[in-house]
Amino acid sequence: MDRWPWHLTSEKAWPASGTTVKTGVMRLIEEARSDGIDIRWNGAPGIAVSSSPFTPRANIGRISVDLTGSEITIDGEKLAAMATDWIPDPDEDEVVSRVTGILGEKHVRADPVTINGHQMRVDMTIEDAPLEWIAVRRGGQLLGTFGEGHDDERRATGRFRFSMHQDDLNDLVMSLAAPAVKKAIRLGSLTAAKVSVQPTGQRRFTVAAGIAARLAILKFSARVGFDIELSADGSEITVHHAAATSKRLLSKLALLPLRDQFRRLAGRTVPLGDDELRVHGVTVDVTDNNLTVAGRVRAA
Repeated sequence: MDRWPWHLTSEKAWPASGTTVKTGVMRLIEEARSDGIDIRWNGAPGIAVSSSPFTPRANIGRISVDLTGSEITIDGEKLAAMATDWIPDPDEDEVVSRVTGILGEKHVRADPVTINGHQMRVDMTIEDAPLEWIAVRRGGQLLGTFGEGHDDERRATGRFRFSMHQDDLNDLVMSLAAPAVKKAIRLGSLTAAKVSVQPTGQRRFTVAAGIAARLAILKFSARVGFDIELSADGSEITVHHAAATSKRLLSKLALLPLRDQFRRLAGRTVPLGDDELRVHGVTVDVTDNNLTVAGRVRAA
């Protein structure tokens, strides 16, 4: 519990000042080292929290996280073993108070950032997002945490952009997924994982994912593929074809129950996002095998 940065003297101390929020976030980043996540900032702008003195204390004007130029090293084995029981949970702990506020803007930028030696670019902004300042009691201690707020008069909006070479993306996924599989499945190991997005026409793509794994002396491999088309407004995808295959007999038998489900996907059009978050304006570019996905979001 001592790892949690926001210990309160009273419930009136929450909402806290922007300085307290920033200090707590920086401490969480430092604590992440013990869970296998280490950030070398290399002069990156870092974290900033700002608010206007003329607005309620529960409102945060802007939180920006700029990782441009930094290097992040993630130890997949430590990350897979990460404990979360020290993090306050309003669904489990005694809630002492809730205060609703507004986060004017949250901006995350990394142009670029290097993760485990692989470069990626991220730019994401969320605006007018309701948030809750929640004080909970756990083990006799009063702790401050955050939750997703609700405001009938406000709807959060945002935009995002992600770019990474597909070879680097696959190597990064493998470095993180393999230790997680090893921890979750005794005598199991993930030996290969690959995702590929390739354009086949205007707003049309094939998306393929393949894995190879071993369980004791048994080997398993599978490949799933989708022929999809993005709608003109970037809010829906239509699945023209879907299939799951394998060259190994045991794997083919394991995939048999999925074949009918994949077959029924053909011809279906599904919205991006869900009932709480709408996604629109999505574009996908795969120039020189560099995958770039951008779009906008709006709370429902």
